This record gives sequence, structure tokens and C-alpha cells, in this order.
Amino acid sequence: MLPRCLLAAGALLCLVALLPRPGAAAASAQQGQQPAALARQDVAALYGLRASLGVRATDWPARADPCALWLGVTCRAGRVAELRLTGLRRTRAGSRRAGFDVGPLRGLTALRTLNASGFPLPGWIPPWFGRGLPPSLGVVDLRSARVNGELPADLGASGNLTTLVLSGNSLTGPIPASLFSIPGLRVLDLSSNNLTGPLPNVSFSGSNGAGVSFNASGNSLYGDIGQAIGSLRKRFWVVDVSANYFDQAVGTGFENITDGVVHLGTNCLSGAADQRSHGDCEAFYMRNGVRLAEAPQPSSPLSEPLPPQVLPAASTDKRGNRWKTILAGVLSGAAIVLILGFTVLVFCLTRTSGRRRPRARGLEQTEEGIRSGRRSSSVNPVTMSPIASPGASGSPKSIPVIIDDVTYEQLHHATGGFGDDNLVNHGHSGNIYHGVLESGFEVVVKKVDLKSSKRCQGELSFLSKHNHRRIVPLLGHLAKDEEQFLVYKYMAKGDLTTTLHKKSLEVEGMRSLDWITRLKIAIGVSEALCFLHDECSPPLVHRDIQASSVLLDERFEVCLGSLSEICTQQTERSQSFFSRIWRSSKSLDKNTSGPPASCTYDVYCFGKVLLELITGNFGLSGSNEADSDEWLARTLGYIDAYDKEGVSGIVDPSLVVDEDHLEEVWAVAIVAKTCLNPKPSRRPLARYILKALENPLRVVREREDLHSHSSQLKSTSTRSSWRFAFHGNKYESWDVMPSGKTLAARKSKAKSQGTERSDEDRGEFILV
Repeated sequence: MLPRCLLAAGALLCLVALLPRPGAAAASAQQGQQPAALARQDVAALYGLRASLGVRATDWPARADPCALWLGVTCRAGRVAELRLTGLRRTRAGSRRAGFDVGPLRGLTALRTLNASGFPLPGWIPPWFGRGLPPSLGVVDLRSARVNGELPADLGASGNLTTLVLSGNSLTGPIPASLFSIPGLRVLDLSSNNLTGPLPNVSFSGSNGAGVSFNASGNSLYGDIGQAIGSLRKRFWVVDVSANYFDQAVGTGFENITDGVVHLGTNCLSGAADQRSHGDCEAFYMRNGVRLAEAPQPSSPLSEPLPPQVLPAASTDKRGNRWKTILAGVLSGAAIVLILGFTVLVFCLTRTSGRRRPRARGLEQTEEGIRSGRRSSSVNPVTMSPIASPGASGSPKSIPVIIDDVTYEQLHHATGGFGDDNLVNHGHSGNIYHGVLESGFEVVVKKVDLKSSKRCQGELSFLSKHNHRRIVPLLGHLAKDEEQFLVYKYMAKGDLTTTLHKKSLEVEGMRSLDWITRLKIAIGVSEALCFLHDECSPPLVHRDIQASSVLLDERFEVCLGSLSEICTQQTERSQSFFSRIWRSSKSLDKNTSGPPASCTYDVYCFGKVLLELITGNFGLSGSNEADSDEWLARTLGYIDAYDKEGVSGIVDPSLVVDEDHLEEVWAVAIVAKTCLNPKPSRRPLARYILKALENPLRVVREREDLHSHSSQLKSTSTRSSWRFAFHGNKYESWDVMPSGKTLAARKSKAKSQGTERSDEDRGEFILV
């Protein structure tokens, strides 16, 4: 009996020993899952990058799961799929030896996206970067990464790239032709570099034209652009080669190109608008040892012999002389009738204008009324309404487009069926939607009802005739049934109001715009005003300058939107007698309400934008409330041309400025106060504002020297010098009226104290 019990107990012990232990099972399972988390090849490559780039341990901690804890690393199915170096910080040692050390990338064979925008990678792109890239890599973004040197000749050898962005670096040399041999390339951005040489003349006969954008603006490229631009247009929707030194061979490559399809501004093209001066082009071509193409000379009709069939006959024809006599009589009679009719028209218009002329003081009172009743524009990059200017009634069907083959189905799909999730804003004439085309190109689509389509005719006419980098571009449009769809460029940062004031929950801790960025935005807006006021003929007035009209891309580059109020400047001095009669006759039946059509009004509104950038006061530039005007009057009291410390009382609390930047803030505040002068004639011109903002320290550091020679200023200061626009200009301070609704110049008080001066004696710039 006992041996049987012992045998049973032994068998039971053996069975228990053979059963797996729970702890051991969990440990073995954990050991089995660790290799599946991330391939060893990718782990080794990531740690190699960590060492070569010198990334801080706080961003990429050692002995941690890179897929879970490393910033910018995205894994799929145990492989690294996306790598974003943007925002990573280097160690001190890594910063000292920083270079283009990304060799371990070759080990990430499943990598699809590489984004190193803004991450310093100073140095040349190595030759292996063309053929050694992972075959799965489709997107490479190296913008503003401090890359220099020449591009490798076989940069496009991998053949799988869809997006290559190298803008904002210091690249030199020519553009390699291998880049255009990539079959799936959709976006190629080489802008803002130091590239030289001609564009490669590559044939795209076998291309399907699926490319979205080619941007080589802001370089030093030169040579004949004709054949190359024709080939590029077959491949890409948008071609931007502006701000270079291209010339053209007459009659080559431009047969099928119209304005708006490509950007050719600021080059050396003969017969085109917005080009460099001939002297600058000649000097550049001489430095590079290349001959500049001569501009085509128009043939004179006297230089060629007339064909035999049009030579006059030797014998006179009496019948022909009789017809000449009859024709001369008819023309003389018609001329007499026209003169009489014109005289009657002048008499009627003179009486009409005499009855309708208001008893106000001109533009000053008009602007005061407008400021009290000005509309509050919403955040709208593509506001539509008519342009009150000659030639603004052109049909939108004649507007050249960039996205010329877009269909309604594509726009419907890009905007999610025009649903509320993609709705950006309710515009004045239609709803605005954010959309993403099938190619990945982001756009803004405005859906305009046919009943409101007349409001956008003027803006479409303006955009078809003028193209500038500081004006939001129209990419295309189409009509379906009783609706029109306008497609505009998408601005990643929205408008200045959104960027300066609004913060989403996920970026609540984000720092506000620094002073350098704010000054860059101010310069961009002033460049747009210079284009409208000085480069357009006749000068154009925006009439809606405010923070919501300033649109910003991902690099805080400015594009001016809200173009619904644009019109030609109407000043009595600049118009001849006949032009005033013509405009009066064309505007008798039109609504002339709205902001004044004067460039000085744009300058006044721009002064508010400058104060909003300095103070951070939300909605200042677009507000029409009495409280806002009272705040404006109090704020201007802090700005003194001889006391820098006063400005510190109005600076945006979130803006951290050092001593040097505080001096710049002071200078910009002086510019803003000069722009807000109640007298339009004392406001500076847009080109003087731009010059002052480009070098703001001159505004304050030259003041002492100019003040010591005030006697000379009284006799020489005019509005034709940018220095005297700020230093030789008298500013009259504002007082709030008892009603609290309007502001008036403190003329009576100054006159009672004997300080009132005539317009001729305004040599000294007085800020009180």
C-alpha cells in the first residue's frame, strides 16, 4: 500500500514540475515582443543619428523605446516610417561640430518622410544622398536647414521622391537635370538660394503633367528661359522663376504661356512687366561673362518698301478726290456735333457737382466719418466685392488660371463635400473652405452664389492684371450651374489676427511672435503698399488694411488679402480736368460710399497695424468702437520722439525685447504715430515707410543730428525725402471729445498758447 502512495505522489510532483510557471510565461512573452517593437536595423540607425547629430537626451533618451519616447519618430509595423528633426535640440558638443551628418539614414530602409526644416545641417549634401536614400523615401524637406554647396549631380537618382524642398538655404551652382528625371516628383522647391546658371533644358514628352509646383525664385539663375519654361509648364501646374536674371530669345518657348500660369517677375525679360532695370541686368551678365540678349526692336513701317499693290497710282482720279471732299465734310460736321455735346455735358456736370459738394473740410472729415462707421472685416483671405476702377468689369472667363484642369468633382472631394468640417469662414459673397487636392496641394476655395458673383468681378479683374509676391494669388476658378468657385493659395499661418492672438488648446504654451518676426511682417505689408501705391499705374488703394487682411505662410511671409475694396486713387490734384469729368460721368449712378480712395487712408490704417504689432492689442486695426479710439489716443501719448522709456509702457507683455530691440520698437512706434497723423497731407508715403522699417534705428539715431539743424529743416523739409517724412513733420496730438465718440486735433489749445504754425513752417517733427 505504501509504495503505491509514494508512486502516486511522485507522479503528481512530476506533473506539477512540467506545467509552465505564470511569471516565466510572461517573461518569455515580453522577451519575444521586444524584437518585434522595432527592427534592430532601425534601432541601430536611429542611435547612429543620435550620435552623429548630437541630439540631446531629453529629446531622444537612451535605453528608451524610440517609437514611443523619441520626439519626431513615427513607426509603423515595427519600422521607422517618418522622421522629423524639426524642433530637436543639439548638445553643446553637437552644436560645435554640426554638419550634414545623416549617413545613418541609409539604414532606415522603410522611411517614407524626412522633415528637417529649420534643423541646422550646415555643409554640403554628400554624393550618396542621391542613390543611397531609402527606396521608400517620398518626402524630403530640408528648408532653412543651413545647407550649402552645390547639389549632387545624381540627386534624383533614387527615382521615388514626390516632394523635395530645399528652399531658404545657401545652395550654389546649377540645378542638376537629374531632378527632373524623377517620374513621380510633384513638388520641387529650390527658392531663396544662391543657385546660378541656366535652367536645364529637359524634355517632358513622356510626362503625364501630374506635377504641382516648381519654385526656383530668389536665386541668381540666368540665360534663355524660353525652351526650359515651356518644358516645365508641361510638367508642373505652378512654375515660379521670379527674382532671377533670366532673359529670353525672341519667339521661343512663350507661345502657350499666359499671365498667371507662371511667375516671371523681377527678371530681365524684355517687354514684360515688373522686371529688373536694364543696367542691373547688364552688370550681372558682365560679372558672369555671359552676353545679355538684346531687346527686340520694333520694325519701322518706313524701313520696309511698300508692296507694289499699295503704291499710289501715277494718274489722279477725279472720282477719288470727290469722295475725299465728301468724307472731309462729314467728319467736320461730326466734330462740331461732338464739341457742342461735350460743352453741354461739362455745363451739366459742373452744376451737378456744385449742388452735391459737401460743406466738409475734405478728406480729413471724410476719414473721420469712415473711422466711426467702418465695417469690421472678418478673417477672410479672399473677400470678394467690386473694384471701383476703370476696367474692373472684365468677365472672369477671361482670367488666366494656374490650376486650369480642375473640375467641380475634384473641388467637391478636396473640401469634403463643402462640409462644415472644412468651413473656414462665412465671406461677404460666399463661404470659404479649406481643401486638399488629390496631389496633396492645399488650397482655399470660395463658393460664390451667382447672385453675388458681380461682387467678385472687380477683384478677379485686379488679380488678372497684377501679380506680386505680396498679393494673395488666385490659382483658378470655374462655374457650375448658378455658382462660381474661386481657388486661392492656402496660407498656412492664417492671418495676423489668428497668429498674433488666437491659440489653440494644444499650443497654449507656445511663445508669442518675437520682435524680429513682427518687424518682418510689418516690412512685408509695407512692400505690398509700395506695390499698390507706387508700382501700379494708376495708383491703387487697398482701403481695408488691418490685421485680418495680412495673410502669412509657414515662414511668416506676407500676402495681402481682403481685396474687395481696392480701387484707383482719386485725388483732385492728380486728375486733369477731362479725367475728372470722365470719372464723374461714370460714377453718377454708382454707390460711392465706403473708405476714401486715397493712399493716405491706407497709410493711416497701416499705422494701426503697426501699433497692434507693438502692443498686442486685439482687434485694434479692425475696430471702429469709440473705446478703441480713446485707447488709441491714450497710447499715442506714450510715444515721444525724445523719450524711449515711454514706449515700454505700451509694449506687448508677451514680447520679450532687449535694449537694442527696444530701440527698434521705439522707432517703429514713431513711424506708427506719424502714419496716424490726423492730417492726411502730413502722413509719410509708403516707400518712405518701407525704407524706415528696413532700417528703423536710423529713425531715432538721426534725430539728434537733425534737431540740432532745425533751422535748416524749416527751409528744406519736404514730403519728397524719407528722412523729413518722419523728422520734418509736425504731429498734432489728439484729445478725446466730451462725447467720447470722436477725436479732434488739439488745434484750439495750441493756438491759444501761440504754438500754432502754418503749413509752410513745419520743419520740426514735434511729438507731444
